[in-house]
Amino acid sequence: MQQPIKRLGEMLVEAGLITPAQLQSAITHQKIARGRLGSNLVALGYITEEILMDFLSHQTGVPQVDVRDLAVPPEVLKLVPYRLADQFTVLPISVKEPKSLVLAMSDPSDLNAVDSARFASGLHIQPVVASHSALRKAIGDLYRNLEVPAPGAPVRVDVGADQAEGEALPVTFSLDPLPLPTSGSAAEAAFPPDPFFGSHGAPVQEPANLDPFRFFEPVEAARPAAPSELIHGKTLRESIPPLDTYQTRALVLGMIRLFQRRGILGDDELQRLLANLVESGEIKNGGKDT
Repeated sequence: MQQPIKRLGEMLVEAGLITPAQLQSAITHQKIARGRLGSNLVALGYITEEILMDFLSHQTGVPQVDVRDLAVPPEVLKLVPYRLADQFTVLPISVKEPKSLVLAMSDPSDLNAVDSARFASGLHIQPVVASHSALRKAIGDLYRNLEVPAPGAPVRVDVGADQAEGEALPVTFSLDPLPLPTSGSAAEAAFPPDPFFGSHGAPVQEPANLDPFRFFEPVEAARPAAPSELIHGKTLRESIPPLDTYQTRALVLGMIRLFQRRGILGDDELQRLLANLVESGEIKNGGKDT
């Protein structure tokens, strides 16, 4: 019967390099900070990177490698995308025949990282052990230099890229700034003159007798036109009869018309109200005024 594969934490406890309490603390810290268990053990100070590398190299039987100041050819870096290298903390170092990729890893037992790199590169993976902190720095430096184009070189991007080949639309453009017009009609068309400065940046000279407070002179506003609903007739005469000369019926009807024109009363709103009041007995209708 095949024995179950032991995890890294269990092997470190059995080897006496960490205590069970430290392992549980690292597991709790891993749930918050993410990452691999080994990097969390190092971050908490329970074990050093050198001891962890020696232990992993001895347990897995893979050699160690120092990735500090390591020069990797661009064609090798492109075999593993930056997104994958950053996610799993792996770095392609070199290609060996027949069709093998040497991959530096902080944990060679990470089968998910090995399978992902094999799928991306299409090569067999030959893992080697490297320091986690040195790997993080090398991944950032090497891939950053890989993505920076040379000055003046055109940049090519794939628009609509998919898993299948030939589905992307290549678009080439340059990041060089466009030349600025210096003189002539082209410069004037590109940059209109400032209203407060001349064409050469000098302030515009105004006449000496120009009033500086001309902008604050009051301007007579146009009188609003009279509403079309007003009746232009005898009511606009200079002498208007006082209200006490009108009969009660005329005053009431006039106020009703005024309220209707101002939108206070509807056309038959007052009639409905009076009918309801008479029907309920609140007021009495003794006949029309004469």
